[in-house]
Parts: sequence; C-alpha cells; structure tokens
Amino acid sequence: MHGFIERWLSGARWIRIATFTCITSMAALASGLFLILPQNSQIQQLQAHCEQMSQQLARLRHKIQQLAELKQPVSPLKAPLFSVTDFVSQAGGQLVKWQPDDKGAVLNMLVPWEKLPGLFIRLAEYRVVANHSFTITAQGELLSLVMAMEFADEP
Repeated sequence: MHGFIERWLSGARWIRIATFTCITSMAALASGLFLILPQNSQIQQLQAHCEQMSQQLARLRHKIQQLAELKQPVSPLKAPLFSVTDFVSQAGGQLVKWQPDDKGAVLNMLVPWEKLPGLFIRLAEYRVVANHSFTITAQGELLSLVMAMEFADEP
C-alpha cells in the first residue's frame, strides 16, 4: 500500500487530479445518497401532512362559519306538565293514593321493579316537579313507591 501511494505521488500530475476528482465525486455522491435523499423524503412527508392539516383546518373553519350564520338561537324543548294519570300509566303501575295540596303532593303507587329506574328518569323530565323524596318497599312481586313531591311555581 505504501508503494502505491509513492507511485501515485510521483506519477503524472493529471493522474493525481483525475484520481482526486473521482474520489471527491464519489464522496459527494455517497453523501447525497445517504444524507440528503432521506432528509428530502422526510421533508416531502411533512409537507403532505401539513397539507392535510391545512385542508382539515379549512373544513373546520367552514363549519364554524356555517354555525355562526345561524340567526335564530335553538330553543330548548318545553318539558311537559306533571300529570299523575300519565305518570302512573307510563310506568305500568297502579295508583293507590294521590293526595295533592297547595305546593306539593303525596303519591302512593305499585310499580313493577324493572320499571322503577325509568320512572325516575320520566319524573326528571317534568318541569314543575322541583323536589321529591321517596320510600320503596316490597309488596309481593311489585314495589310500593311512596313519593312526596314539591311543585315549582309555573315559569
């Protein structure tokens, strides 16, 4: 190897220049293949992702603009007034006692146990029932529900 380097250094000048040019171009080509091209690929991926995000942002801005163009506010649905007969019949129960007074009432009814959770959901939908307390006891295959209700003033 030592002899090769001596022969190259003592050889013709054009051989040294050609060899140097060839080695430099191969180094530049190798750096281009291993360093520059992968970064260029990542840049293209990032640009594609950025373009997708800008399209998504444009769609969201368009939706926001459509929402802003609504001139009438959406009004909430009016909740129904409390009716003891509707309440008992929707629950699939039997009315035992209904005792209303000025601001409240006491309701005693028999209801199947599987209908009980839905009963309280329906009770929450009524707009005039402000507060309630209840007692549940077993009575055969049915549940006895005694509920004391307070009514809110009409809106």
